[in-house]
Amino acid sequence: MSERPDVFTVEVIRQALASIAEEMSLVVMRAARSPLLREAGDHSSALTSADGGVIAQGRDIPIHLGVMGFAAREFLKVVGKERLAPGDIWYLNLPEVGGNHLPDVKAVRPVFHEGELLAFAVSLAHWEDIGGATPGSYTAHATDVWQDGFRIPPTRFFAGDEPIEESLNLLLANIRTRDVIRGDMFAQAAATRVADTRLQTLFETHGPETFKAAVEKLNELTEEQTREAIRDLPDGVYEGEDHMDDIGPDGEHVAIRVKVTIDGDAATFDFSASGDAVEAPVNATPSLAATAAGFFIKAISKHEIFHADGFFRAVKVITRPGSVLSPPYSYPVVLGNHETSQRCVDAIMRAMVHCVPDAVTAGGSGSASVLIFSGQWPDGRWWSFYEAHGGGEGGRVDRDGWSATRVNLANVMNTPAEMVEAQYPIVVSKQALRDGSGGRGRHRGGNGVVRIYEMLGGDTKFAAMLDRCKVPPYGLLGGESGAPYELRRVSTDGTEEVIEGRGHYRLGKGEKIILSTGGGGGYGEAGDG
Repeated sequence: MSERPDVFTVEVIRQALASIAEEMSLVVMRAARSPLLREAGDHSSALTSADGGVIAQGRDIPIHLGVMGFAAREFLKVVGKERLAPGDIWYLNLPEVGGNHLPDVKAVRPVFHEGELLAFAVSLAHWEDIGGATPGSYTAHATDVWQDGFRIPPTRFFAGDEPIEESLNLLLANIRTRDVIRGDMFAQAAATRVADTRLQTLFETHGPETFKAAVEKLNELTEEQTREAIRDLPDGVYEGEDHMDDIGPDGEHVAIRVKVTIDGDAATFDFSASGDAVEAPVNATPSLAATAAGFFIKAISKHEIFHADGFFRAVKVITRPGSVLSPPYSYPVVLGNHETSQRCVDAIMRAMVHCVPDAVTAGGSGSASVLIFSGQWPDGRWWSFYEAHGGGEGGRVDRDGWSATRVNLANVMNTPAEMVEAQYPIVVSKQALRDGSGGRGRHRGGNGVVRIYEMLGGDTKFAAMLDRCKVPPYGLLGGESGAPYELRRVSTDGTEEVIEGRGHYRLGKGEKIILSTGGGGGYGEAGDG
């Protein structure tokens, strides 16, 4: 077949690549051992070119939009192509190697055809434990990244599609729920193997030269789609900011600031004025700032933008070394992945509200609101239950915000109560809307949720990792803020106390945790329109 594919062939290849990425994610959900992957779907899948640029990504978690391609590219800087072989699967989680936080582990498989490296299949999965100072690997008081968990530089764990037991044993010896994580690792490996098989069919059908030419054309089309979306925005410089809860060195709120410059068909997102990095787990990597920018352009575009490497030819993202969005490599980052990244989106929305008021949304719940319950079975084996929660969406120009949903960069599902109760010594005694938590406005914010967990075991270790407890979801254009998050502990005698949204606790049998998630902010002044 010609090396210059026609538009129909390019579209066939585009759809095939998207289908392969989607199938990878389905394989992980079918094969994984942890409910976090199997039920909540906290994972993403991507295909990249031989140089590491994204050529397809599953409809998984937007937080990972700016991560997968950076991870593959940085992986290649550490592991040269000459070291790769068919059937290899390498794993890594270092934030400084294109990553986001340690629990999100990437499985990277080089894909060869007739001896030539043509692509990579990348499976990212959140592991329920990656070692570190506390069960579940979220340490509220962490001051360095080693307290976050076990750091995995690019390491080959499978060769010729067979596990390398020595490497696996070294890793799993540093993880509490080792049997679960081993199962999840094999699920990621299976996903990349399926991708390899499907890609071989694609190469054989169209030929490697046509495939490479089609990939370049896809990048050109993605760049064209992105520039078209940017051209719809008025030229100008727009500034916005939002804040993290009191996590700074003197208890102040950490600022996330952005200056957005729209110049014809190009956009620059400059986060340099954001606060300095802190010795606390809210730092984020530059790839997450890029994710926020990418999400915004895709969200306001009138047409779907295929996710390929060409996107960032039209979008420039700047972070300042030493800031909370480009910290020293030794700083902890576990919460930055899904809390600080969300504040980046919020800052962009606030910057752009007067530019494109019909396209932005008031502040949503904006926190993964992670709760982690852990303990040990009578035989000494660890169990760990990681749960993320939804809340209220902010109001929009044309409607109220949705209730009980995940907003902006988040997309994981809740774990069904039946699954929680079948697998862990916990009862979910209530799941309900948090009535009245959405902010008032011409269009109200959506309501958050209330979920109550009751302990059946005698010694449960509990970690709470919330944001938006002090800085509530904001309203726009006169709308009121949504209700902030609230976390309460209920003792066996029924006494309730509000506890910190970031902290570690030990719970006894019969004690309860009540989580009330944030509501969305209102849009416009109440009574307008």
